[in-house]
Amino acid sequence: METVNKRVTSPIFLVGTQRSGTTLLTRILSAHKDVFIQNELPLQTIFTENVSREQIVENIDKHFQIRYNEHIDSFLEKSNKIAWGLKDPQLTEHLEALEQFIPESKFIIIVRDGRGVVNSYIENKWGLGTNAFTGALRWKKEVDLQVKFAEKYPKSCLIVRFEDLIEDQHTQLLKICDHLEINFDKSMLDYHKEKMKYVPNKQNINTNKAPDAELASKWKKKLTDKQIDIINTYAGDTLTKFRYIEQKSHLDLGALRIFFYKFHQLFLGEVQIQYQLARIRFKNRLKR
Repeated sequence: METVNKRVTSPIFLVGTQRSGTTLLTRILSAHKDVFIQNELPLQTIFTENVSREQIVENIDKHFQIRYNEHIDSFLEKSNKIAWGLKDPQLTEHLEALEQFIPESKFIIIVRDGRGVVNSYIENKWGLGTNAFTGALRWKKEVDLQVKFAEKYPKSCLIVRFEDLIEDQHTQLLKICDHLEINFDKSMLDYHKEKMKYVPNKQNINTNKAPDAELASKWKKKLTDKQIDIINTYAGDTLTKFRYIEQKSHLDLGALRIFFYKFHQLFLGEVQIQYQLARIRFKNRLKR
């Protein structure tokens, strides 16, 4: 039987909520001379029902063949890489299946201030969170799942705060390299000088620039006091856990207001998704 290269079967997984900085971290790590991180794949074709660890790798490999005309192992060899990984915010939905990669694989979980994430949900208009209430619930649910996974497998998981990565990139990257058991490569600090290996969109265009602390706090100028109070109330426990606030708020929205926010999410969220999908289909037709 053919021996499968361990570096192929034990990928790095970058996990985080949407709008938490996963694309930034992908750009940084892929600038490392020994590392390649694949930026998002159609996970529905990878995590099929009762999928095994071997099948997950095989499914990812199929996409490598489509995108790069190479199997993962030959792609790494030609690229002179010794480690590879997959980044996708939706990996949070598949953490149970990813337990099969423990303890060989390493996980990096990036967490960003929920208020910044919710503000980005609202601005990017992809139906992630159309208002502060539903956005806060989404952020809290996903981060709590990630934390639970990390607490279950502490040796395999490293949690990094987005704000710490922005403010002290060098220190955080030393921790990440130590966790991944690879040498620090100063090329990571100049990630923004390298050409993207994927097509950028307006949501991740800032990853073409050097770290900017103002990007991490722009929500303070965007969100209203009421919106911040809502987030601090309904995601307060998790915000406190990560030292974003000292204690949660206790705003009572009332049943009617909560119903309105949920309906707002249900209706407007679907409208936003369908609009974005229509734009993509239109652009694809223009390229033909």
